[in-house]
Amino acid sequence: MRPAQTLPNIAEILPGVIEKRLTARTLHEPEAVARLRAEAILLRALGGRVTPALLDAGEDSRGPWLHMGKISSPTLAERLDNARGPLATAWIECASRAAFDALAVVHEAADGAGALDVVHADISPANLAIDDAGAHVTLLDFELACFRGSPARDGAFRGTAAFTAPEVARGESPTPKSDLYSLAATLAAAALGRSPRPPLPLPALLATAAEVEIIDDELRALGARGPAHAALLRCLAHDPASRPASAREIALSLRTIPLPNSAR
Repeated sequence: MRPAQTLPNIAEILPGVIEKRLTARTLHEPEAVARLRAEAILLRALGGRVTPALLDAGEDSRGPWLHMGKISSPTLAERLDNARGPLATAWIECASRAAFDALAVVHEAADGAGALDVVHADISPANLAIDDAGAHVTLLDFELACFRGSPARDGAFRGTAAFTAPEVARGESPTPKSDLYSLAATLAAAALGRSPRPPLPLPALLATAAEVEIIDDELRALGARGPAHAALLRCLAHDPASRPASAREIALSLRTIPLPNSAR
């Protein structure tokens, strides 16, 4: 979890236009400034297919800013807040197919110089927008993303500890397989109606994430609900080597899950 005072300022400045800026505190942190500049570069390269569309970016006396197209779909965090319990199994099956497909698009992104090597590094319910049909997913907030040419990390943990992969909680660099884990933990929260990890202070939560296997009897039982739920368990393997090879592998394995007619 990021401390509250480090969260960016995000506001709708015009109908359909979201502005993202640094807080007064982070404006004076070189790494935070570099990350926001890098986010603009990455969003422009990704082109808005499964991410917010970057409309403009620049800097003024209040530092760097991004203008992005507003996403109309609610985030998974908002859906969970409204539902106050687990979401529908059929919806999660469909949304999981769309989510792994969206993550595969990001991981496979390339430009004229080759692969962008993108790792989102902060997938959580707040950073996943999903439409009502569960057919279209938008990945939000690439402020912490790693990609070819992105700023070097200082080694401090940044992200959402309740959904982070064990190796990242131990201090290792995020990888595509840690994104798989975070996406699976995020979708598992939809199935459980709560975070799959207990609500603990940040140090204890990171220690738990690093060392304690997340899959318990309640999570294991989800595997019987459908192929997407079973895929979540494979992605939640504590050892990255035991997870699927890629988001594309999972997306392809879920092609048998039908999309709503409106999404075909």
